[in-house]
Amino acid sequence: MEVSDYINSAKTFAEKAAKLSQKMSQGLVDNARELGFPGSESGAQYFDTSEEKMRNIKRQLDSKNDREKLDGLKRLIAMISKGRDVSEFFPDVVKNVVSQNIEIRKLVYIFLLRYAEQEPDLALLSINSFQKDLSDKNQIIRAMALRVMSGIRVPVISPIVLLGIKKCITDPSPYVRKTAAHAIPKCYSLDDSQKEALIEVIATLLKDRSNIVIGSTIMAFNEVCPNRFDLIHPCYRKLCSMLGDCDEWGQMSILGVLLRYGRNQFLNPNPNGEDASRIPPKQSVNINNKSFYSDSESDSESDQIQADDIVELDVDHELLLKSCVPLLQSRNSGVVLAVAKLYYYLAPAVEAEKIAKPLVRLLRTHREQCYVVLTNIATMALKRPYLFESSLQQFFAQSSEPVFIRDTKLDILTTITTEVNIHTLLTELQQYVKSPNKDFVAATIQAIARCASTVPTAADKCLRLLMKLLRSKNELVVAESVLVLTRLLQVPSEERSRSVIALVKLLDTLKVPMARANILWLVGQYAETLPKVGPDVLRQAVKNFANEDHVTKLQILTLSAKLICLNATHPTLNSLNQYLLNLARYDIDYDVRDRARFLRALTIPSQEEKPGLNQLKEHLKTILLSNKEPAVIESEVQAASEYNIGSLSLLAHQPLPGYEPLPDFPQEQPDASVRDVEELEGWSGSRTVVMESGFGSDSFDSYRGSSHRFNSGAGASTALSGVEAMGSSSMYSSSANFKKKGNDYDLDAFYDESSEEDESESSQEDDETSTSESESDDDDEEDEDEEEEESEEEASDEEQDGITTEEDSDEDSSSGLSSEDEDSNTKVIRKTR
Repeated sequence: MEVSDYINSAKTFAEKAAKLSQKMSQGLVDNARELGFPGSESGAQYFDTSEEKMRNIKRQLDSKNDREKLDGLKRLIAMISKGRDVSEFFPDVVKNVVSQNIEIRKLVYIFLLRYAEQEPDLALLSINSFQKDLSDKNQIIRAMALRVMSGIRVPVISPIVLLGIKKCITDPSPYVRKTAAHAIPKCYSLDDSQKEALIEVIATLLKDRSNIVIGSTIMAFNEVCPNRFDLIHPCYRKLCSMLGDCDEWGQMSILGVLLRYGRNQFLNPNPNGEDASRIPPKQSVNINNKSFYSDSESDSESDQIQADDIVELDVDHELLLKSCVPLLQSRNSGVVLAVAKLYYYLAPAVEAEKIAKPLVRLLRTHREQCYVVLTNIATMALKRPYLFESSLQQFFAQSSEPVFIRDTKLDILTTITTEVNIHTLLTELQQYVKSPNKDFVAATIQAIARCASTVPTAADKCLRLLMKLLRSKNELVVAESVLVLTRLLQVPSEERSRSVIALVKLLDTLKVPMARANILWLVGQYAETLPKVGPDVLRQAVKNFANEDHVTKLQILTLSAKLICLNATHPTLNSLNQYLLNLARYDIDYDVRDRARFLRALTIPSQEEKPGLNQLKEHLKTILLSNKEPAVIESEVQAASEYNIGSLSLLAHQPLPGYEPLPDFPQEQPDASVRDVEELEGWSGSRTVVMESGFGSDSFDSYRGSSHRFNSGAGASTALSGVEAMGSSSMYSSSANFKKKGNDYDLDAFYDESSEEDESESSQEDDETSTSESESDDDDEEDEDEEEEESEEEASDEEQDGITTEEDSDEDSSSGLSSEDEDSNTKVIRKTR
């Protein structure tokens, strides 16, 4: 074969391969379009707003093909997300509200919620379809219809929305009842005149046993009637028992309501003020048993002391606290913080120690959540620092943390410090001073000063540490240390005179105006203790008066006046004072001129005698050299400690709209019998919840066809909660045969009958042998006849109690066993037992 033949065959093969790849790619594109996977071109069409595309969307909305309608609605929703006004398609979209396709309905509902206020007349046209959907077999359709109808912000339809809510609260599906609870605040904001009717609806929903519904109901309660505690009385114990089964948002809502309820209905668990004391409370135990050799008088006195310390809590109060303890292990930080808030405000101070470790555990979350938790911990530690003393090292700052978290940790560290851990904390703070962040360094130096005021016994060590920082080469560290030392040394004493002299030596090198001003003020305060230091400092300050900052100039004038007050006849001081006042008289800053004019009248004698001025001169020493109180260095957390823990106002350091402080405890115990109510009955209290068949229900028979349905077309249902799982269903048909003893179900009878059904088939195969064995023992037959009579009496009781046995009858008929065979089988089973 020649080379040309090889070349021709290679070209032919390449052409065939190209055609094949083209066909394959075209086929993939066509299949993707059929399956609804938009490619690059079709993906861009959602954001194309040309006139031709708009006409195409309108054509798609009017199409009879669900796929085209869905495609057109997706384009409209994409335009809405881009901020495009597509209200012109409102009439075309409303037509599709009756579509049987659930995806189309969802998009139509979204479109209606967006443009219902702009087109209220057209939106009202869809109300009838929503009302019809409230009776749909599909629970999702029923819930979506009510959600959209309540979301249409047209005040005219508020009565219709209220009727829809009343209808849905009796729905067998907990999901629909939960949607009805969500619609209550919307209806209330739409028309507040419906408040009384909505309160009745809330009272009905509070009787619901479903943990899915109760959380949303409490949220509606908080919006409509947050202070109607008479609605909480009957269901208080139920709320406590359902706390662990509710969803996380429902748990937070319930805890908030129970906290306000407890502050309104229970007495103060800390009547002696243990909740506001920084000293940990002593856990007293009342010992009733007395030893044989003990002194009766001493034992009676000790028991009396212990009895005075013990506060007997209400039974429901203890129930609330015990129900909240498991929630401290929740993975949701909001739930843990809500429990901590309840224990902080409602529990005895001894039991409040349970919240410390769960709160510290939350510090390992994201930095935003960590900051919220730290702020609340800092507020709690102001009154109860003993809660977090054992977790001191957990609040050490790290270099990778943001500044706002490190500052909050510093506040907590300085609050919970004690004589035991002060040395460890000061060692840690020395390392923080080396940080390159200037703001954090300043906050650390202030934290050292707060440690001196928190632990007075360690004040001298804190002063030595601050004096050591004066040698730093960082000017910011030196300036901040001077400011803090001024506040700590403002009370004159001979022991701290050396610290003042050390500060005076920094005047030659220190350039920060505020720091220089503080040193000059401090020299004036120690003018009597250090009589030789003050005049020399004034002499040096007057030389450079014109070049000083206005803050420093004011303190120089004040220092001169203090020295004249102490040595009025000293000629050198009078000359310096006169010279200084003349310089200040023509200063640029008006504050300096005013201060000089005021001090001139007080320090320089004049020929004119003025009564008011003479009285001021008599009290000049008291005015200028008044004794100062010890410094109390407060943090920003102390300014916001008046707000409730867990509130947004605590983080904002100001009251925000909607903030309400917690009510005070009552002085006398309210009536506790209001919570002693019988178990609530009714539709919402029933233990059986049967779901309708269809999409979104628990039955899968609607997808298999009518020939596969159980019980003559009735779909199988599954309970949605642990309480509702006791309801009747085809899967648990034997539950219809519960025998009752009083108001309770007889579980022994239930297991007897269930075992009979399980072994009926095996007994049918061994019918002959079982019959011979049953005839061989006459004594057993007499006992079995008595049991049969008892079962017949119990069956008659079942009919009186209204328990249905249709499912059992169906099973018996389907098994094909006669009553005689069943009797013989039951005899054998009981005999074998």
